[in-house]
Amino acid sequence: MFSGLLLSAIIAAVLATAALFLPLPQRFGSSAWLWTRRLALSVLGTVVLAVLGAAGIRLYHHGMRTVEVAFVLLLAGSAIWLPLTRRWNARGHLCWSMNVALFVVYLAFMFQWTLASPLGVSGTVGAFVLLALEAFAAVLACAYLWELCDVLGREHWARRSGSGVEPTAAADVRHPFVSLHVPSYEEPPDMVIGTLASLSRLDYDNYEIVAIDDNTTDESLWRPVEAWCLEHGVKFAHLQDWPGYKSGALNYALQELTDERAEVVGVIDSDYQIEPDFLLRCAPMFNDPTVGFVQSPQDYREWADAPFFRQLYYSYKYFFTVSQPSRNERDGAIFAGTMGLIRRQALVELGGWDEWCITEDAELSLRLLRAGWSGTHIDASYGHGLMPLSFEALKGQRFRWCFGGIQILRMHWRSMMPGPVTAENRMTAGQRWAYLSGALQWYGDLISLVFFFFLLGGAVNIALGGGLLFRKLTPFLLAAIPVLVLLGFVRAVALIRRGTGASWRDALGAFFIWQSTSLVVARASVQALYARKAEFLRTPKTSEDARAIDALRGNRSETFLAVLGILGIIAALMHAQALSGPLLAGLLLLPTIAYASAPLNSLSAQRAALSPELAARRRSELRRGYYVRRSAAAVAAAGTIAVGAVVVLGLLSPGGQDVRPPSLGNPHQHSAGSGNQPGHRSRSHRGRPGEHRSGPAAPGSPTPGSSISPTPSTGASGTTSPTPSPTSTTPSPTPTPSPTTSSTPSPSPTGQTAPASRSSSRTSASPTGSPSP
Repeated sequence: MFSGLLLSAIIAAVLATAALFLPLPQRFGSSAWLWTRRLALSVLGTVVLAVLGAAGIRLYHHGMRTVEVAFVLLLAGSAIWLPLTRRWNARGHLCWSMNVALFVVYLAFMFQWTLASPLGVSGTVGAFVLLALEAFAAVLACAYLWELCDVLGREHWARRSGSGVEPTAAADVRHPFVSLHVPSYEEPPDMVIGTLASLSRLDYDNYEIVAIDDNTTDESLWRPVEAWCLEHGVKFAHLQDWPGYKSGALNYALQELTDERAEVVGVIDSDYQIEPDFLLRCAPMFNDPTVGFVQSPQDYREWADAPFFRQLYYSYKYFFTVSQPSRNERDGAIFAGTMGLIRRQALVELGGWDEWCITEDAELSLRLLRAGWSGTHIDASYGHGLMPLSFEALKGQRFRWCFGGIQILRMHWRSMMPGPVTAENRMTAGQRWAYLSGALQWYGDLISLVFFFFLLGGAVNIALGGGLLFRKLTPFLLAAIPVLVLLGFVRAVALIRRGTGASWRDALGAFFIWQSTSLVVARASVQALYARKAEFLRTPKTSEDARAIDALRGNRSETFLAVLGILGIIAALMHAQALSGPLLAGLLLLPTIAYASAPLNSLSAQRAALSPELAARRRSELRRGYYVRRSAAAVAAAGTIAVGAVVVLGLLSPGGQDVRPPSLGNPHQHSAGSGNQPGHRSRSHRGRPGEHRSGPAAPGSPTPGSSISPTPSTGASGTTSPTPSPTSTTPSPTPTPSPTTSSTPSPSPTGQTAPASRSSSRTSASPTGSPSP
């Protein structure tokens, strides 16, 4: 029966997913009619899908009882979600309910199938471990699926703001005083000056600019910025041996340099060019007394001409066009660290920026929501910065984003758990789900890596003639599992295309760019569980020109795994007379391509045509990301040991042969299949968790991934991670701070002297009210 139910769920899920991506016109009318129409179409669509699913299994299964159960199951699975999906069109509702039904039926089928398989004690334990991994992958897949249906299926947006306050209305409302803070570390002076110059041209009459150089050791880099600030009336401070990384610099600016009149604090990364109407559109939104922060998208420039940078751009854009609008509907958007504004009162009440967290921006937004403030995401872009100009820099960025996201999970997981709204935690159920699911999504890459090792072990075990490990296989399973993996893959790429406007080629490239960083993300997700400190690796915006051999050397761990994947495919195909061999080879294909694309992406980035200015910056960048490569190598070595353990277990297990019975899945009609198992960056002067960690940072913003990562004796590369944070260190004992500040005559002279001590600054930045893990 379970095989018939699974077949009907697959048919319904595939058809519902395809329908969601059809570009059908929207229809409008009264709200009452819209709800009635959505309900009627949802019920009708459910009946049609249930009939088609039941008809599909009727062709192979002779039991009418199974057909009836499948029909009722799909109807019930749709009905229970109607209240939660009431703002979606019928296609969004059907895609969600049918895919969730598929996940549930798949897990139930595998549970029953595991019990029916003739396994020993060790094989049974391994099978249930694999089943638990698949269940976790299904939860992650549901988080991505919700975003997909929410963005493509929503007919009514209650909180979405396209471009902030309209100019005609902005002229008639109060303009709060804004203090814009621009931190920088070891940045080219012309780039920082360009950012400050764009800020000085804002079409707003009530703001100040504060530039903070955070521990730059080369005086030739910060002195020109200081001179420009003195000439143009911009506050400037150079901090020497100052603790706290970017958070410490921002806390110093908040406490010592910010004008007393400021009601709103803005953070702008030092590589951004800002549109003149940024503050005019966004600052008046703080006239709503409930608003704690306003976030506009991070956007980038000089990306359109090179394929790698174009695909990287769309991979970044996904978060701000898909994830953030969906989170914003539940008031669960995050503050992304640049191009955002915060209410000063709220920031001060919460103790400022927490210096223990690498992703201090997203961590602050969680504390703001927990305190009862609201956050708003705006769709329109008002600034354009620079993306990393090397693939190695991108890996360092992803490492920091993930590490910071797990830091937030460790510190604040109690705040994300379901529960009543209290004075200490005013987050709603929707806000808690947004942050919890976002944090857990970082583990999608680790799960994919584990499944990859299961697949490798299964392939080698087949080649060596080992016995049955974790599941016996049937022709039905051999056909169903690739369908599930392919469905998740196509759904992810299609969502990137629809959500960002990318071409199919660029959407595919964006998907594999994030997949090719999965080894680094997996490493960070494990390290962040036990390490309170992480070696810091700044996101370099430039890197030296390099040869092809450097691309391989810089991604040696990914290259090694890609070679293992190729060998695993060959090993699986050596046993092609059994259906399990080609299946494992096919399932190994996607993750192998992902790891192989790492050195290819590196080479593509190195050889991309850049403007003379960016080319000079790339040549001047010397930091290579050694620590990240070393960390990834450790994961690869551990995985190789795991593959060996799986193979040994298979060789010690009883053998068997794949059987090809004519019917669909009565486990008692099949014999066991043969040998198939699912298978502080150290630096003399502090760096800061910098520039680009802000994007899809924080608890959660990985890219969309495949559906459930199912495998017969392995798993497929199920979920992927779109979406981020840096590697921070808990500040070491406070050195004697010696800020050098300068400013032109301004209403606030506080920037001209250093504080007597650092103690007050560090106290304000400590995590207030944060539950300990």
